[in-house]
Amino acid sequence: MTTSAPTVRRSAAAIGSLVALVLALLLGTAAPASAHATLLFTSPAADATVADSPKTLVLVFDQPVSLRGSSVRLEPSADLGTAVLSRANQAVTVPLRTTLAEGVHMVDWQVTARDGDIMTGSYRFAVGPRTVALASGQTTAAKEATPTTILRWLLFAALAVMLGELAGRRLAARAPARRPRSWALPVALIGTAAALALAALQLGDGSLSSLTGTRPGVLSLIEVAGFALAAVSVLARRRAWVPLPLAAVLVAEALRAHPQAEQSLAGPLLTFVHLTAAALWAGTLLHVLRTLAAWRGEHAPVRALLLVYARLAAWLFAAVAVTGLISTLVLVPLDDLATTTYGQVLLVKIALVVVVAGLALAARRRLGRAGTGSPQRPARAENGLLAVVLAFSATLTVLSVPADANRSLPFAPPLDGPVVPAGTRAGEIGISARAASGRLVIDLTAPQIGDAEQQSYGLKATLADPLGNRRALRLRGCGTGCFYTPVSWRKGTSRLTLTASAGEEWAGGRAGLAITWPPRSDPGLLRDTVAAMEKTPSFTLHELVTSNTALGLGNLRKLPLTGKEFLASEPYGSGTAPVITRLPDENGHRRLALAYPAEHTQLNLTLDEDGRILHEALTAPNHLVTRTFVYPKTGEDGHDH
Repeated sequence: MTTSAPTVRRSAAAIGSLVALVLALLLGTAAPASAHATLLFTSPAADATVADSPKTLVLVFDQPVSLRGSSVRLEPSADLGTAVLSRANQAVTVPLRTTLAEGVHMVDWQVTARDGDIMTGSYRFAVGPRTVALASGQTTAAKEATPTTILRWLLFAALAVMLGELAGRRLAARAPARRPRSWALPVALIGTAAALALAALQLGDGSLSSLTGTRPGVLSLIEVAGFALAAVSVLARRRAWVPLPLAAVLVAEALRAHPQAEQSLAGPLLTFVHLTAAALWAGTLLHVLRTLAAWRGEHAPVRALLLVYARLAAWLFAAVAVTGLISTLVLVPLDDLATTTYGQVLLVKIALVVVVAGLALAARRRLGRAGTGSPQRPARAENGLLAVVLAFSATLTVLSVPADANRSLPFAPPLDGPVVPAGTRAGEIGISARAASGRLVIDLTAPQIGDAEQQSYGLKATLADPLGNRRALRLRGCGTGCFYTPVSWRKGTSRLTLTASAGEEWAGGRAGLAITWPPRSDPGLLRDTVAAMEKTPSFTLHELVTSNTALGLGNLRKLPLTGKEFLASEPYGSGTAPVITRLPDENGHRRLALAYPAEHTQLNLTLDEDGRILHEALTAPNHLVTRTFVYPKTGEDGHDH
């Protein structure tokens, strides 16, 4: 029995080295998205009302998804086109071939996440001229979560029993000849069946290519083959071969687990160490307890076996605790531990591990003190709780990791319905804002030198609603110079105070924007304005141009022009614009806001009673243009004077 101690020390040293390597890799790798795909945005927006029937349904996820086994259904039913992927496979767009009736519509969707799990969910939106109050109903969950949890627990339990039997037999190699009956073959068959059933759940379209043609599918087949080869090795009485296929199963689990999506290099190693240590801890204890039952009356061997197991268990517990702590810090923001389902299940698992550690400590103390009772009772309780811990581990595999609210998005979310555009300039930084139902997107642009993608931007924003209530907005990145925040707009004019920066190269500063809600699209007014300007024979344009508002609005220029000459150089000269929003009248004058999102350009137009432009403010990426139009007075004879 004592000769096993060096083996224990070597195993502990190997585990310690792996944990240290994990920590080193964690410090040097970056985090992408979570393993389970989570629905971030929809168009039409979830729980929102759109005035007209949409032409497409758009679902935007926090990571690339696959259309294998996907489906999108609409209730009441409608004729939907074929779904397509865009934006690096993170956006699913489904054409609508029919016009939706007024009322509430429910979207049920299903896609395949990159870890192979099929994700499902639903959300609602309303169509009609009146706003409909909808309670928040957007959901995202793994498909067949309950059977997946049960099957994965069986898989973990099979790993634990088989690895534990291998380790337990080595610990008891020089003890009495009596051995408990081997469970390796039936457990290997159970593991094979569980892995097969999990693979079957991934057959989204019913074809074998769903497995052989995807990384998650290949990992599922590796797990099936691993348990099957372990069973064959047992049948062939080649137990020395069993660890290799079981290691393949552990590697496959490590490559599909949540940490691998957060840390592509260290994540799989982290999971491999954690799962291996947990399985050995639970499985070896089970085999030790079965061995003790076969050794009744053999006090010296029993005590020796418990001592050598206690040393191994201490190191295994340390590996489980350290890797579990690292996983928690990597996967779950501390603020979400008690407020999300994933965090709550994780807290229960941690509490169970602490209780198990207490039971293990109690058993070891009894072992070290003669006459204080048998250590087998707390050890049995420890073993039972370890089985429950494995069940909670299986549950965590089907839950989505809490999304980090501060993590940057790869692109801006879709904006539904009418948009209120607004633009300004802070120093040398152009500011382009678009307000839509429940959302605000702000783009910053600085003069380009070199690679624009390498430019760093900073933005702080404060919103004062029409009632005067002020609050700081929590902004989330959505690309280079892009910032997004959810906003519930109040009726009336809200005012944004922005502080923008763009590294040390460009002057930033503060700026203000006004957002009037609700928006009102009026393309007819723009057409009338263009028609009125075309008929204008002459006017004087007073123009100020600046690239840095910190230095003023620029030098004044006076330009004599005709209406047609002016329109020839304007983006709205054709009478159209991507975004046309009627602003509230001011001093009896009608106003229009125009936006060209692709060019980060906005214009505010103030019109006279004849539809001609009185004032124009144009915000472009590299300059701010302020214009005043002076028209000749028309005399009683109808001629300009």
